[in-house]
Amino acid sequence: MRAARFAAAVGAAALVFLGVTACDNGGGSAAPDGGAAATSELNGIQSTLDGIGSDMAGDGSP
Repeated sequence: MRAARFAAAVGAAALVFLGVTACDNGGGSAAPDGGAAATSELNGIQSTLDGIGSDMAGDGSP
């Protein structure tokens, strides 16, 4: 059950990431701050996944 919840969380984060990258206003070239924005977005996703993993590690329920 724990693995299924983690897989669902990872899948949801991947969908959010794909949705964000798809909504780049149709431009093919990166914005001047595209690297910083992408890094910030990835850091946010990593933080969310770390929090989920931490919650699941301390979760005693099945």
